Amino acid sequence: MLLLGGSCSDAAVMNTTTDKSRVNENEVLSPDTTGNKKTKKWLKLTAKDRQSTPVHVKSRKQKERDTARIHSFIQRKNIIRALPFSGMRNSAFVHYLDISNVLKTELKSVKQKIFKEKNTNLEQQKCIEALKIQLKNQQIIESERDQFKQELENLRQQKEESASRINVQEYVNQIQELKDQVIEKDGTVKMVQDLYYMRSTEFTDEIQSLKNEKQALEKEKADLCSKVNFQADSISQLTFQLQDLNHELHLVSRQNQQRPNNNNRHYNNRRGGRFR
Repeated sequence: MLLLGGSCSDAAVMNTTTDKSRVNENEVLSPDTTGNKKTKKWLKLTAKDRQSTPVHVKSRKQKERDTARIHSFIQRKNIIRALPFSGMRNSAFVHYLDISNVLKTELKSVKQKIFKEKNTNLEQQKCIEALKIQLKNQQIIESERDQFKQELENLRQQKEESASRINVQEYVNQIQELKDQVIEKDGTVKMVQDLYYMRSTEFTDEIQSLKNEKQALEKEKADLCSKVNFQADSISQLTFQLQDLNHELHLVSRQNQQRPNNNNRHYNNRRGGRFR
């Protein structure tokens, strides 16, 4: 467009200069009303010269050069039109390239990350609350078992205290009677021994089961304590990360508040200090 405009402007300038020269000649060499012969003859000669002036014709190379310039201009124009911002105004393009838009996108991403971190933090807090409830339930179960053991011990002591004390001689007599009964009734003795063995095994099994349960409870308690400590450490790390993100968000917001003012000053300086 610029090259074509340049060639057209040259032609227009030449045409205007020739027109002006013709007007000046007509004004200067206009026939006199007095009818002077010399002036009329000179006017005829100048008119012949003006008619016989040669027409300027471009050469083949000049035409090729002009066509090449026109084609290159059209190609550049098509390339510019193919760009996404070709139809945009200057203000819209500057707004499109403004740094604040980039900062806004970064701020949105930071807010999304903070929202995700908050959700994960809430989920972990819920898990910690559930673990605390389980720990309290385990402590309640342990206290109930301790109370049950204490009640069993009290019952045993009451049974031992309530038993009547027997003299040695009476005890010997009872033993003798029992021996006689054992001799007479071997079957009853065997049955009593079997019952006694079964009862003792039941007590030992119960004691062993209580010991195993106690060990399992201690192990569960240790695991729960370790889990609670791990969750507390993770919560502290997440809080530190959240504080860092809040600090970065504050810095970005301050930069975002300062940069539009700097951009307006720069734009006003370029426009001569006028506000739009």
